[in-house]
Amino acid sequence: MLFGGGKKTSGGPIGIDVGNHTVRMIQFTQEGDRLVALAAAARELDRDLGHDGGDRYHHAVTQAVRDMLSSGKFQGHTAVSCLPAAGVQYKNIRLPKMPHDELASAVTWEAGERLKLSSDAMNIQFFDAGEVYQGQETRQEVILLAAPKGFIEDHIRSLQVCDLELTAIDAVPSALARCITTAGADHENEDFVRVVIDIGHSSTKVLITRGQRICFFKLIEIGGQHMDDAIACSMELPASAAAEVRREWMAGQSTPESDARVIAALGPVVSDLSREINLCLRYYSVTFRGRRPEDAIVVGGESGNLWLWAKLCDEAGLKPSADEHMSNLDLTAVSDVVGGPDQWPAWTVAVGLSQRQVSSPKRKSRGAA
Repeated sequence: MLFGGGKKTSGGPIGIDVGNHTVRMIQFTQEGDRLVALAAAARELDRDLGHDGGDRYHHAVTQAVRDMLSSGKFQGHTAVSCLPAAGVQYKNIRLPKMPHDELASAVTWEAGERLKLSSDAMNIQFFDAGEVYQGQETRQEVILLAAPKGFIEDHIRSLQVCDLELTAIDAVPSALARCITTAGADHENEDFVRVVIDIGHSSTKVLITRGQRICFFKLIEIGGQHMDDAIACSMELPASAAAEVRREWMAGQSTPESDARVIAALGPVVSDLSREINLCLRYYSVTFRGRRPEDAIVVGGESGNLWLWAKLCDEAGLKPSADEHMSNLDLTAVSDVVGGPDQWPAWTVAVGLSQRQVSSPKRKSRGAA
């Protein structure tokens, strides 16, 4: 079993996005130029489980997947999943310019030296982000991903006991990029830059692609949980009540008075997140000596509020991009599960996983395992 590997095969695998507190599954079939959804399901996990990868967490994932498979709408047993982002270490490193077939061993050595990781205990993957200049010298920018082998094995077991055949354990950046870069008129333009902001429960992921290449990825430890904490502190509420207040606000079901209090509580958190995103954009523009990106696609399970989109992009100096990354999908058969267009961003990773063997573009990445 490969972390981020696997061969392309025919058919539509079930994309299984295992997050910290929600598991989403979706499956497509190809009909002409469009992907038509066959089935979709989602289950929330107990928020008291945490996301440390313990036995209770993996047991809960197994039970959730079994429940969703029992609906009878999913076809076959082939699946592609990904590890929760919090279970993976990410680091940008620069290496001397070298042939691509030599990068794997060089990255493995660097991982051991810089992160003090043993190749026996960790599974390592990397993305070749491209050539950059360091002074007058040309270097190779590499995004390193490393995950404990025990964590990967536990994740695999939690799904295999559901009688699923896993063709790959993918990486979140790959799934995001696959979904985003296969849609829109510019998806073949190798110079077209996309910024994706994926707001999750415990963290926010920032992905920058240029053409089909992943150039930048960073996990920022600010997410929905931090927003709930801010509301709980400001309104003097228990954590569970604060989470419910924010869910009602995101769904447009709260009162104007409650809206005002939520927005006031979230202001500092969103400002902190915007500042971190700004640093990501600055790093990209300086590293690759290109113009600072101006547009962003905002996705993720915690992104479903127009005020949040607008505030985040405004303070980060971005404008929300036209949401085209699901324009090639027919979600009619699963609309009762995935909801309307305002809820589709929460399914971006699951859709990207399901497309791995349906319409996966050639991506400049390579696993060391």
